[in-house]
Amino acid sequence: MMQRRKDTQLHGDVTKCSMGRTALFLPLAAMILMAWLALGLVIAKPAVAAEKLPCEVMVKFEDDEAGAATIYRLRLQFKNRIGRDITHVSVLMTTASGVLVGNSQLDCRADYMALKPGDTGECRSDLQVITGRMAALLNFDDWLGMIRDQQDKLATIRICEIVGTRFSLD
Repeated sequence: MMQRRKDTQLHGDVTKCSMGRTALFLPLAAMILMAWLALGLVIAKPAVAAEKLPCEVMVKFEDDEAGAATIYRLRLQFKNRIGRDITHVSVLMTTASGVLVGNSQLDCRADYMALKPGDTGECRSDLQVITGRMAALLNFDDWLGMIRDQQDKLATIRICEIVGTRFSLD
C-alpha cells in the first residue's frame, strides 16, 4: 500500500514575496510629479497675459464715396516677446484709473506681414466709423456734436491690457 507523503507546507499558507524598494517608490514619485505638474498648470502665466500698455484713440478723417468719414482708431505699440509671429492681440481697454471701457482685437500686421519675434510695431483697430453718408444726412452742428461726444467718451481710454494673441499661420 502506498503511503502518503506529508506536506511540508500547510494549506492556506502562501509564501509571501516582498516588493523591492523601487516598486514601492515609483507610485509615490508619480503622484508627486503629477501634483507638481498640476500646480504648474494652475499658476502658469500665459506668454503675454496681463501686460498693460499705454494706448490712445485717434480721430482720423478720410474721404469715402459719400463724403468725409470719421474714424476712431485705437492704437498701441507692442513688442513681440514670444517666439512666434503675431498678427493680432486682444485687449481690455481701461481708463487711467482702471475703469473698464471695453475690449477689442487689434491688428499688428504691417503690409499684411505679421509682427516677428523681437520686433516692436503698432497694433490698431477702428473702434467706430461715422461714414460720409451719415455725415451728409446730419447738419454740420449735429455731425460736429456727434464727433465731439464720441471723442470725449473714447478719449478716456489710456491703458490697454493684453489678454491674448493670435499667431500667424505661416
